[in-house]
Amino acid sequence: MLVCIALDEPEIETRLSGGAVPDALERWGPFEHLQRVGRGSFGEVYRAFDPTLQRHVALKLLLPGDRNRDEELSALLREARAIARVRHPNVVPIYGVDRHDGRLGFWSDFVKGQTLADLVTTQGAMGPREAAMIGIDVCRAAGAVHAAGFLHRDIKAGNVMREEGGRILLMDFGLTHEHGTDKDASGTPPYMAPELILGQPATIATDVYATGVMLFYLLSKQYPVEGKNFAEVGAAHASGTRRTLLDVRPDLPEALARVVETAINPAPEKRFASTGQMIAALSEAIGVGSPAEHAPAGVKPRSFRTWMLAPIVMAAALLLVGVVQWRTRTSGADTRTPVAGVQEDYRRAHDLLAHYYRPQALETAIPLLETIVAQDAQFAPAFADLGRANYLQFSQQRDTKYIEPARDASLHALALAPGLASAHVTLGFLYAVTDQNDLAGHELDEALRLDKFNAAAYGALAELQTRQGRTELVEATLQKAVSLAPDDWMLNMQLGAHYVDSGNWAKAGEQFYHANDPRAYNNLGLVDRGLGKLDDSAAAFQKSIDLEPTFIHYRNLGMVLAEAGKSPEAERALGRSIEMRPSQYRAYGLLASVYANEHADPAKVRDTYLEAIALAANLLKETPKDEYLLADVGGYYAAIGKEKESLPLLAQAAALAPDIPEVLYQVAVGYEMLHHRDEALRWLAKGRAGGYPSEAITRNPQLAALRADPRYAKEIQ
Repeated sequence: MLVCIALDEPEIETRLSGGAVPDALERWGPFEHLQRVGRGSFGEVYRAFDPTLQRHVALKLLLPGDRNRDEELSALLREARAIARVRHPNVVPIYGVDRHDGRLGFWSDFVKGQTLADLVTTQGAMGPREAAMIGIDVCRAAGAVHAAGFLHRDIKAGNVMREEGGRILLMDFGLTHEHGTDKDASGTPPYMAPELILGQPATIATDVYATGVMLFYLLSKQYPVEGKNFAEVGAAHASGTRRTLLDVRPDLPEALARVVETAINPAPEKRFASTGQMIAALSEAIGVGSPAEHAPAGVKPRSFRTWMLAPIVMAAALLLVGVVQWRTRTSGADTRTPVAGVQEDYRRAHDLLAHYYRPQALETAIPLLETIVAQDAQFAPAFADLGRANYLQFSQQRDTKYIEPARDASLHALALAPGLASAHVTLGFLYAVTDQNDLAGHELDEALRLDKFNAAAYGALAELQTRQGRTELVEATLQKAVSLAPDDWMLNMQLGAHYVDSGNWAKAGEQFYHANDPRAYNNLGLVDRGLGKLDDSAAAFQKSIDLEPTFIHYRNLGMVLAEAGKSPEAERALGRSIEMRPSQYRAYGLLASVYANEHADPAKVRDTYLEAIALAANLLKETPKDEYLLADVGGYYAAIGKEKESLPLLAQAAALAPDIPEVLYQVAVGYEMLHHRDEALRWLAKGRAGGYPSEAITRNPQLAALRADPRYAKEIQ
């Protein structure tokens, strides 16, 4: 079954808008090859092809006609805006809203899978662990809805999909409203909490109740309170006629049954106070992660452990360490003294973060901060530092497991103390690098409102401007950040990274000379590479390895050794990098190019490129607008002759990075390997004009035939 944007309930599909259902469309705006996959009471869903980004999307269109037009337009816009503000791995992202040919619509990912209702219908009730793991993911998605200021109001098995591959997705935001803005009793009766039936407003507690009912249904194929309509369900609630989970599934673990019964307690104050508490309880019930205490509303939790699953991923650009250090100003935030016994640990952890670039600083700080927040769950600055530490580790290690902890800890800090500017900056960086630009802008606006002289906020703003393609603003923004904190090592590194992206190697070198540590040597190695000084570059990378032997430093050394024609040494360095981090796609891609230049067994070359492609698959799915990643993977496909897969990726990378010489160079190499000489020359000329060094072009054996083309000497050299 194909599912994309959620449809209305099946029983509603019979109540179409009075007239005949319109014929399926062939085209809507820029979208082509529309295939209708379903329709509801006022909308249709299509599978459509986006020719710009060369991919299929799910397109939801309002039905044509005049009946209740204003109301229906408002409903569709409300749904689109709600989804757009909720960015989470367990929520399908929305990409845009527009009107064409008199019809309003919005589009998002087109994914394949089945709703949980369909799964229960075809396969029966689920086992305890399977249902609990689904519940954890649904709680995460609902938590993101709540963090964005919304209530979902229609969580149910029919509105949750299991994608092919296992990802759980919360759908159908048609009833979503901002917290406290809607008083109507709306929803699906068996999932509605008793207070909703009585006309009281929706709350987080009512979403928790619905999630509990969903789990009850997954585990039993029944509801705790039956009824086809509001009257029947209301009567059942009033009479106290309800099932308990162990009555219908006595084989279930008692701990899991208690979690469900807590969630569906008729009294709102006795339910979990948040989806985060419910996640902790579900995790403990099935033995996922460390046990964590949970409590209904009004009871203080002893620890914060919601960072266990559902990571988000991104790809590195030039592997530069350009992340800004957060200032410690709290701008009106809660600055109360922590509980006795943690002050010294917190000072130590905070100092480690202030010098996070030192070896093992973050590896030491993160568990120390986790211990602190477990001891004092109300100490907001420690949660803010924990979010920052996880984000910094993610930015350096490129390991997706740090994304969710960074987000959750930062949000928890702001729940305790909304005036913590540093937590807003962390979220601003996090949302920017994961292409959630609207959320990033909101967080950074708030950070600068709280502290208009926050240098780190300007560093994050520069990152956002880069992601938005507003590169003409980046240098001035970073220079302002540096002027506010001239001794901040990270700000100088970020400005240097911008100069590298711009092909301004001399200015980049000036910025990187501000520090004398492993990461500075790594960045100087990249500058020397850009200037064509390969021996100096290799020496700088080796110095960084001597000071801090990381997989990134070995990978960069292997890269420059390969470009210098020292294949055996390059192979050893790349092998060491892969040994230290087997999951990194780029080391495999570089190793494959070494094999190709050595004229190794073609099967070995192909298999190594395929390994790089496979490792990059999740990154590409989660960050489809990462220009470096697109150029890399497009080049890998080109190297093994897969033109159909390569061309869209190369075209998209060039479109997203018209001013980044490194990306344009990689795009040109990809086109040349596919024998598209005109395109290769075009993008190589643009890259060269942007500052890409001619020495690198001369060294690349894959461009030998292109360099022999008379147009090369005329147009590029």
